[in-house]
Amino acid sequence: MTVLQIIQPDNPLLRRPAARINDFGPELQSLIDDMFETMLDAEGLGLAGPQVARSSRIILVRLPDDEESRKKYADDAGKLYVLANPKIMRRSDEMVSGVEGCLSLPGLLGDVERHKCIEVTGQDRQGRLIRLTASGWLARVFQHEIDHLDGILYIDIATSVWRPDKEEEVAVATESQ
Repeated sequence: MTVLQIIQPDNPLLRRPAARINDFGPELQSLIDDMFETMLDAEGLGLAGPQVARSSRIILVRLPDDEESRKKYADDAGKLYVLANPKIMRRSDEMVSGVEGCLSLPGLLGDVERHKCIEVTGQDRQGRLIRLTASGWLARVFQHEIDHLDGILYIDIATSVWRPDKEEEVAVATESQ
């Protein structure tokens, strides 16, 4: 497996809609493995194809798996979600504000309103159809990563964006886990 370069907004690929995935062969499997390695290396909760300069509608999402996260997120802690061609089918009316960061925007945080619960459809890494319901932090991460597939960054929809001091970075990292 290879750690891929995470691109930043100066790369126009990050702002373009990603292409639908139709081939679930070895090339995609290798990309998924490399994206997982990259996400772990960067200590991220999610990663989308465009973030590693691939115009592919693929996202990976994984909440932390430490003891505190297992208490907070139960079965979702540490579980890897791989979705190709994900689409949000339903959104709760209830919105929640939360602080987000992004591997493609290091050194920034922002307040973002997201739907509290969502229902997502897509395909697993073998191309089989899947449907899942997510709420809370998991729903936020899915929405953030799916936005990447449409060229949307959280700073586009944030109510405020700022450069955190070191203490705030640690607090947000701990809070999101």
